[in-house]
Amino acid sequence: LSNSVLDYTEEHSVESVEPDLSTDGAPCAILDNFLSLDAIRYLKRIFEDPQASYWSNHNYQVEPPSPYFSYALPITDPSLSDWGYLGNLIQQIYHCSLLRAKFPDLGKAKYVEMWAHNRPHASGHQMHFDSDDEGRGGVRNPVMSTILYVTAGSGGPSLITTQVFGENCLAEKGWLCHPREKRLVAFDGRVLHGVVPGKKFSSGGRRVTLMFAFWKDLRIRQEEGLGSSRPFPIDKPWAQQLRRAVDNSNINNADGDDSNSSYLVSETSPIPVDCIYETLEGKPWSKKMGLPLYDQVFQGF
Repeated sequence: LSNSVLDYTEEHSVESVEPDLSTDGAPCAILDNFLSLDAIRYLKRIFEDPQASYWSNHNYQVEPPSPYFSYALPITDPSLSDWGYLGNLIQQIYHCSLLRAKFPDLGKAKYVEMWAHNRPHASGHQMHFDSDDEGRGGVRNPVMSTILYVTAGSGGPSLITTQVFGENCLAEKGWLCHPREKRLVAFDGRVLHGVVPGKKFSSGGRRVTLMFAFWKDLRIRQEEGLGSSRPFPIDKPWAQQLRRAVDNSNINNADGDDSNSSYLVSETSPIPVDCIYETLEGKPWSKKMGLPLYDQVFQGF
């Protein structure tokens, strides 16, 4: 990765009065104040403490990294409205008019997949594609992936590129999306992305994120043990917390209507990066240089 990425620019956001996500060319969108303070505090009770039941039930660890695990629900299931806080949050993202304008196929999604991370400041996440069952049997991408930042002040930005699976060269353009509490980052589910390790010193705790991927089709796997797209284990304490009924007035309206909340959703521009990769000599990696082996690309960790 280039110096522009690893020594990333700190955030300088420009918020529009009337968010318009339809034409800027970036495969991603940032929505700030996506949740109310009460809503984000509720998520913190479930996910912020690395010893909380969600993490301990899965034996979650950063080094060496835990195997991937996620859970899935059908969006079209009428009982989604019975899933309390989780159901409300999924529907809030799914029906967000700002996101539907940016990602027209979102309305065709029939399933949602959820997973989470809780990592220290200097821990990044390798560049990867979101794919059903981690690409087993072929790469199949969601129509849209999202990152909901539960905490702020720790960890580096997410890096979103224009590269899609099967291309024979590296993307030259990317965008940085910094962690901020109550922020939702949404991006085209086909593109290569990752997390840049946090730089310098941070006393801001851990980088806690909750991810949702929206799929046109997805198999909910009934296999035993941890893995991709498992049914929600409703008997687990963390799942019961997510399913608990909540007051809808405590969840912000993602269309920017503050009739039920004092917090307005606002758009923030991601930070463009014109050089994602460079040689050891510091020269930009161009398309004519081809596609290096994955292990030849240093990602900061």
